[in-house]
Amino acid sequence: MKRRFDSGNMKEGVLKRILVLMLCVSMLAGTAGCLSGCTFINNITDGLSVTQKAVSEAELARLMVNAIASDSNVADCYAKIPTSQLNGLSYSIFSEYCSILRKCSQAHGTADSFKILSDSEKQDYFLSISSANEDYRSIDYYGDLDVVELCYSKDKDSEAPLVVFTISRNNGSYTLAGQYVIDTVLAYSYINHYFEMINDRNVDGLEAIIKSAYSSDIYMPSVIHAKADYIANYYYRLKVKTNTSGYVLKSFSPIYISYVIPEVFSIDGNTIASKTVELRLKNDGKYMLKDSIPASVREIRFSREGQGKLRMGSTYTFSEIKKLLGNPKFATTTSDLVILAYDGVTVRLEADIEEDGQWSSGRLVSILLRKNNEYVLSEDLYIGMNISELLLVYPMFDGCGYTGSFKNGDGEFVLSFEFDDYGNVSSIQLGEAVG
Repeated sequence: MKRRFDSGNMKEGVLKRILVLMLCVSMLAGTAGCLSGCTFINNITDGLSVTQKAVSEAELARLMVNAIASDSNVADCYAKIPTSQLNGLSYSIFSEYCSILRKCSQAHGTADSFKILSDSEKQDYFLSISSANEDYRSIDYYGDLDVVELCYSKDKDSEAPLVVFTISRNNGSYTLAGQYVIDTVLAYSYINHYFEMINDRNVDGLEAIIKSAYSSDIYMPSVIHAKADYIANYYYRLKVKTNTSGYVLKSFSPIYISYVIPEVFSIDGNTIASKTVELRLKNDGKYMLKDSIPASVREIRFSREGQGKLRMGSTYTFSEIKKLLGNPKFATTTSDLVILAYDGVTVRLEADIEEDGQWSSGRLVSILLRKNNEYVLSEDLYIGMNISELLLVYPMFDGCGYTGSFKNGDGEFVLSFEFDDYGNVSSIQLGEAVG
């Protein structure tokens, strides 16, 4: 009797054999392509098993210190930590974490011992990196932690920031602080990416980093772009003296990272001081980067359209003021001030006032603009402009109360704005700084 073959079953069987063959070829090709990498991983994990005896907290800390002390120790130390105590940390993350802590240690030297902080010392440390703002992640998120401080028998700079790492503990058992380490490396990468974008003058990349901090409707894409451009191409290019290699990592944790930039010019360029850039992790997993950048204000002058411009701090006669601004609607004097009121504008000059109220000349010290008319300020500032438009002119004004100052040789003068309920400029004040 002849055996019958179902054509559908036959085709299905052939197809299965083809798929198996293709899978085998694919696996062989993949094995050849990653042979050296797989061998390396196998070597550093050789001998590990789920039954490997757990190490003590002190031994776990010692292995971490050795891995931090030298890059050549990392693979061996990682291999000696039982799988159950790695807490899910991959070799690459472990290596990166140790590398960062090694950089932090450079100011001190090479770590050769450690200290597990007491409960009170640990709480002081956690307090130093925590925020009272409930929007930011608490250190409690990472469970029960011990803090280990790196020590140096030959400390080159005992004033440099402490270098610490953490170990997780649970009912007497100890592991590496897996999620803590991962989140720390991610936060570190984020803030350093910020510095890299600035260093490369990559305005588009910088814009992508900072935009998450600006959720209000006033922050149109053009405003955020203006901020990024100001940060990279004005402030850091002209005001920050220190190269990125000279930035000091002051605090290093998943919830808080801070860098100190040692040398930064003041906005007027007359003094040099340090500044701190901070990063915090929010409860929603997003980062909040705080880099306090002052607003730069160029000299502002006042004029009537088509006429010459008045310079703050300069001295003018009444005839000169009249020629430039016209006849005031109202004029009065105090013991040392001349007040001239125009349509929507008030001008004040310091002057020597005679007994009969007459004056010959005065020094321009204040201008208050309340109405958008023929009287204008330079920099395209006008009554009725929206906050977003103002931020295109002065990108950092939202961080300083919409106030800035400038010097022109005759004094320092403050520029400030008030807004109506719709976010439009209702008045502009330009006056001499007090104190």
